[in-house]
Amino acid sequence: MSLPAAPPLSRGGERVRRAKASLRRLQRRVYRIFAKVVYRKVVMCRLEPDQSIIDFLMAMPLDPCKPTIEVLGPDRYHEVLGSSPQLSAADLAHFDKQESLCVVAYEAGQIVASVWFTHGEVYVSDLGRTVHVPAHERYSGRAYVHPDFRGQMLMQHLGHAHRKLQPGMRMWNLVYASNSNVLAALNKIELNLTGRFSTTFILGMRFAKDEEFDPQPLSSVSTI
Repeated sequence: MSLPAAPPLSRGGERVRRAKASLRRLQRRVYRIFAKVVYRKVVMCRLEPDQSIIDFLMAMPLDPCKPTIEVLGPDRYHEVLGSSPQLSAADLAHFDKQESLCVVAYEAGQIVASVWFTHGEVYVSDLGRTVHVPAHERYSGRAYVHPDFRGQMLMQHLGHAHRKLQPGMRMWNLVYASNSNVLAALNKIELNLTGRFSTTFILGMRFAKDEEFDPQPLSSVSTI
């Protein structure tokens, strides 16, 4: 037996419903403005693989890679523009100051995958500031693989090429502390949490805090 249909709202009831909907939209808008202008905190986790994993990956034979792997210096940075939606001309200017290397995969004259390795005072746009990467360490970022070439382990080939060129470097990356899906995926490959970088934005002012500590397996960290 079907339930009777709800009676139509009266004119006054419809006005109340619309007013409540408008109020909810206004609340969301105010919250966005508050988060953007008044107070916002960005926390990023510093993650790096255990050296035993790096040694294992370097010793493991790789399947032949059809795309050609190349390492680009500053004189060839411009070739990467347009191949990744995560990269702008301003980014290249930052990378140039940081003595960065870009490892790419070429297929039919087009770059289909790329990743950057850099050190020094590295500008992290999400934090709105630079973080310091010592000379014996490398920050790996802005990795991108064209959708048509995903699933071919190109990132493993690119990382392998860099480690052969600059062996012995401690490698790390930054991931949003709030990005639970990515952190859960990274936990499966046994990355260690080795620090946190945060920026708190209050009324246009920025307050930075950097923390580094002994490696902790992601699986053992309850609160990031």
